[in-house]
Amino acid sequence: MKIIIFEPHPDDLLFGPGPILLQWIKEGEHNIHVVTVTDGRACYRASKDMLSEDALKMTEDDVADMRINEAKHSIKFLRLPPENHHLFKFHDADGQKYVKEGITKATPLINGFDRIVLPSSHNLHVDHQATHDIAIGAAKELNLVNVEYFVYFIASYGKFKEDSKDKQFNYTIDEETAEILKEWLDIYKSQEKLKWTWKMYSRYLRKIRTWTYAKYNFEDIGKYYNF
Repeated sequence: MKIIIFEPHPDDLLFGPGPILLQWIKEGEHNIHVVTVTDGRACYRASKDMLSEDALKMTEDDVADMRINEAKHSIKFLRLPPENHHLFKFHDADGQKYVKEGITKATPLINGFDRIVLPSSHNLHVDHQATHDIAIGAAKELNLVNVEYFVYFIASYGKFKEDSKDKQFNYTIDEETAEILKEWLDIYKSQEKLKWTWKMYSRYLRKIRTWTYAKYNFEDIGKYYNF
């Protein structure tokens, strides 16, 4: 199966489809691509009082370079081919400004894929919503009626609603997978500089064993809260 995954920021690959992505890779029969939509440059804007001393000296260009490198390292960690990693490098926190350009860039990329993995609609984070809009906009451009739309939701930005209960499923991970996820998290040193965020991420991976996803069809677009 050909699978293309849209992550709004470097690190959303882990906290969105991360657990089930590890399964797809383990199956060894899929051609998996990843689109990193933004450069992550805004992650320290609202956290100046919580940053380490070295982070306070970083420009947003420095932050973007660091986070893009982390995204690349993540692809290497997962043993995915580097040529399967597509970097849009749109400015973090400005996602909605880039939706039209994003659709133009995504349209030739997604043609021929069997599964498109994307964030939920009605997302509380502007870049996650923009990423959804880019992926769906490109799918509409190509009229991709025979594709599976695999939707994830990062818990802090909202949740799946009951109207699509029959589309949702729970995915439970074992302790071995949980350990791999924690090892994966160590790649994102940019988040370690945010002590409260790092503590939250680490605790989440220690405790959460069941993740919720949903699958939709092309004709479902716009009919459900999350799609």
